[in-house]
Order: sequence, then C-alpha cells, then structure tokens
Amino acid sequence: MIEQALVSCALADVLRRYIYRNHLDAADVLEVLDSFSISQRMPADLFTQQLERIQHLHPVPALGLRIGRCAEPEHFGVVGYLASSCSSLGQALMRYRRFQSLLATDLRIQVQQQGERIHFQWGYEQTPLTALATEFGVAVFLNLYQALIGQTIPPTLVEFPHPAPAQAAVYEVLLGCPVRFDAAAIGLETPSSLLAMRIASSDPHLRDLLDQQAAAMLVQQPKPDAFLSRLQQLVADALHEGEPNAARLADQMDYSLRSFYRELARHGLRYRNVLADVRLRLARLYLADSRLASAEIALLLGYSEQSAFNRAFRGWTGSTPGEYRRRLRRRSSGQD
Repeated sequence: MIEQALVSCALADVLRRYIYRNHLDAADVLEVLDSFSISQRMPADLFTQQLERIQHLHPVPALGLRIGRCAEPEHFGVVGYLASSCSSLGQALMRYRRFQSLLATDLRIQVQQQGERIHFQWGYEQTPLTALATEFGVAVFLNLYQALIGQTIPPTLVEFPHPAPAQAAVYEVLLGCPVRFDAAAIGLETPSSLLAMRIASSDPHLRDLLDQQAAAMLVQQPKPDAFLSRLQQLVADALHEGEPNAARLADQMDYSLRSFYRELARHGLRYRNVLADVRLRLARLYLADSRLASAEIALLLGYSEQSAFNRAFRGWTGSTPGEYRRRLRRRSSGQD
C-alpha cells in the first residue's frame, strides 16, 4: 500500500500570510489550515486544494510564485533552523537535502554542478505536479536561499514542466531570470559561486534549541571528564548529518581510531553506549519542545526513519515518544 504524501504544516503559514496581506475572504481555507498544529503534517493533496481555493478567490498570473514569495526560513520548520546554523549556503543546501522529507514526504531533489552553474531539480513521487504547486515550491526555495545569504541574488534559469501560460513574461519579472516551460522537470540554476556565500540569517528559536542542547550535554557527573564531554558534544553536533562516524570523531579529537577505542575502554565505555546516551538526552529535550514533530526529532537524532527512533526510544525508556510526550503534558498541567 502506498503511503499518503504529506506536507509540513509550517508551510501552511505561508498561505495564511498571503491571505492576510491581500485581504482575501478565505475563511474556508483558514479553517482547514487552522485544524492542523504547526508541528503536524497535512495531506499533500489537501494542501494543493487550498492553493486552488486561493486561486479561485484571487485569479492573478503566476499566483503560485506570489504565494511562495511570502515564505521565510521560519516556514521551513526545523529545516530552516538547521540551514540557518550553517556557515555557508553550500552547507545549508546539503542539510536541506538531508531533511527535505520533513517538508514533503515524497519530495526528491537532485543537485548537479554544470560548469559554473549549479542545477537543482525537483521531483515528486505522488504529489500531483499542478502549475500552482510547482510555482509555489520554486518560490519558497528561492526565498530560503536568498534569506539565508541576506541578498536577493536571482537564479540564472528556472524551469517548469507545465505549458507556458498566456502571461509568461510575468514569471521572468517575478523570478528575475529567464524561465523555460514544458521542461522535463522542475529546475532551478544558480551560479556555483553562490554556494560559498556565508549565511547571514539568525533565528532565535535555533539559538535557544542549540543552547539547550549544549546544556543537556553538560548535565552529567559532578566533575565532567574532558574526554567524555568533548566526545558527547561532537556526537551531538554530528547527529544533524546522520549516524556519527567513530573514525571521523576520533580524528576530530586527534586520536587514531585504535587509540580512541582504547580511551573509551579506559573510561569503561563503548562507543555505541555513548551514542545512545547522547541520543536519549537530546530526545528528552526535543520531545519537551511542542514545536518539534516526531519526524523532525528522528532526523535531528540522526535516524533516517521515524520508526527507527520509535524503536530506540522504547528500548531506552520502555515507552514510545508519543507516550513520553503525553506524560510530560500531564505533568505540566498538574494531572500527575
């Protein structure tokens, strides 16, 4: 059975912003969007239906682009937070690729360098490729990279798989570059030099999250051991990129892999136990943050699938992440 494609509800706020900015009477759309919390995901076809409802109310050319241009990094949820924490746009876009399934579960993006150009190409396994949806997707991506570098540097080319509309020139004005229609897929090109540009954005929630993460790593024995403290922090930092590699961590700590394992043994530890301990501490921290969905937490902890996180958390605590979260809510409301 094919699972239903889902879209992050963080993107739903982009639609709200467009509705409010243009004073549209879209109570039915807002009612649908408001039925989901910011940490949830909604069916992709339902999200597309809301775009179509807005088009019915406001039938202007290139509507998908106009709505998408209302997006800011905060509308990418944890993807935006993590991208904002990177040092360069290239690093941020690599992180975007890793966490892209948080935005749309069936979203796939390919990146290729072609001479002095970087070509991004999107594809969806299930989501219908309507003109509105493709325009929206391109515009929010464009807004993300421009917000991250703090400059409105346009792409060099944008490609859409749908036929050219009657007012095709509007697209080039809104995007600031040539636009090609009837393309094989959704595409966007930028100069390769853009990837080296430093990140200019900053996010208060991100800083708060990372500060809490650092604090969580310090909560251990009364006199923290320098080796263990350093290792725990490196593991925590590496989790955003996936399963931390012991050899890489050893190199970062100026150990050979053999010496690294010997030092762990001297502390009475095994690497996998240190990794599990860090993950458990951070899992408890993230689960206490209602703004983070379970799928986001799984990726923040280096798991490729939420089911793997669920199994690990049950093994550590005897309960699922959902059960743990419900207990936290009961305690905070004084029910326990």
